[in-house]
Amino acid sequence: IEESGRHLLNLINDILDLSKIEAGKLALEPGPVSVREVCQASLRFIRQEAHKKALLVDLSVDPVVTTIWADERRLKQILVNLLSNAVKFTAVGGHIGLEVQGDAAQRAVCFVVWDQGIGIAPEDMQKLFRPFVQLDSRLSREYNGTGLGLSLVYRMAELHGGSVGLTSEVGRGSRFTVMLPWDPADKLGRPVN
Repeated sequence: IEESGRHLLNLINDILDLSKIEAGKLALEPGPVSVREVCQASLRFIRQEAHKKALLVDLSVDPVVTTIWADERRLKQILVNLLSNAVKFTAVGGHIGLEVQGDAAQRAVCFVVWDQGIGIAPEDMQKLFRPFVQLDSRLSREYNGTGLGLSLVYRMAELHGGSVGLTSEVGRGSRFTVMLPWDPADKLGRPVN
């Protein structure tokens, strides 16, 4: 009952967030965010499910990327959505990870969530970021979900002035890259233009 209640609450919150974004009413609350801390907090959220499936979970953070100006709660929501999918679509005993890479030249930081899961066919990749889309009815029966997570990831990355990219190979896994603005010279406490 408790698990079902949490699932319903998450569904309601996802629908509300998506509705707010569509109506232009979701306001970010940006501030300085410790990248390593937000990554570790996101991994803690999926640790139990990953442990149940005996998944190896890697974290790699570029040492030059210490902070980013972002909405910490929404960044965590982005990462948890992607990590939850990585856990969900990776077989027992598999491997998933979160990598953070700084690109000073492009003034961007990339959060890469990768897995050794079922992968995504090229013709299905564009459909993924639409609300309520699940690629295959057989998959939706096997892997429960609302079809809202990736749509929220995409929209929240855009609200941050960023983007989401995907590379995948059927049967070998996927890599979701969330690229957000970053100023490596920024000293905490002021927004980056």
